[in-house]
Amino acid sequence: MKFDLEYAQKNYLAVDFFLSMSCNKDCHYCTSYTLEMRNLTVDLVFLRETLESLKNYKTRICLLGGEPGLIKNLREVIAMVKEYPNFIPQVLSNSFIRKRYPEILEDPEVLYVEHLTLDFYPDEIKKLGNYDYLAPNDMNNYNVVLKTPNYFKYIEKYPEFKKQLEHKNTMFKAFNGRTPTKGDVEEVHTQAAEIDRKMCAAFPMVPVINFETKTIVHCSKKFANNLELSRSFPMTKENIDKMMNFQLFKYEKYCVTCKEYVQPKGHFPIEKYSNILKV
Repeated sequence: MKFDLEYAQKNYLAVDFFLSMSCNKDCHYCTSYTLEMRNLTVDLVFLRETLESLKNYKTRICLLGGEPGLIKNLREVIAMVKEYPNFIPQVLSNSFIRKRYPEILEDPEVLYVEHLTLDFYPDEIKKLGNYDYLAPNDMNNYNVVLKTPNYFKYIEKYPEFKKQLEHKNTMFKAFNGRTPTKGDVEEVHTQAAEIDRKMCAAFPMVPVINFETKTIVHCSKKFANNLELSRSFPMTKENIDKMMNFQLFKYEKYCVTCKEYVQPKGHFPIEKYSNILKV
């Protein structure tokens, strides 16, 4: 299959598979992890049931956690996802994949997205691994850099960094404010327009299949926060069908007060808007 990230984002709905909350890092603005090593082997029977429920939908299957590189049977997980013609497997790693499963970067049928930059400081750019940034490539390997408050404070001190990452395989993403203030990173307080939050509520940018609890989770941001848990649903074929047809999730209380980044005008192709707005 020949594709790139832009094509996948425009033509496929995305569902996050939280394979494990375990991670080998503790990024100061992330709550989607635990340093406790748990649930490191994916239940392949549950995975098969989940994929079968999704098989009729063009879906970008985002394998993450936690750190997916810690998963002991990740090769089997990816191989199973690739059995289905409607799926594109995507792996999001802090660069540990390069150490444990380097062959993933050589597989053109897998979108590999790497979050290597931790944050920016007056005298250094902190990184999560001892690797160079991914160069321009046709193997669907991408750098992702979060625009934290420190990014805006200090980026001009690093012109070589900007030059190194100004190519088609780099994504700059808006910072989210789901965690309390830690260190030099301030919480983000800008709220998206209500119509954008309502469209996000109908099908969030990050709906989750939680492999630890074997449930569907409405919003990973609230789920990960542990302060106000997102609504969860049993992982059934009926609920999958409702989710993929914008009928499972509602505009929740935490959507009303949400101050996360929500993409303006939604994150679907225009033909999807009418389905959401009718609801």
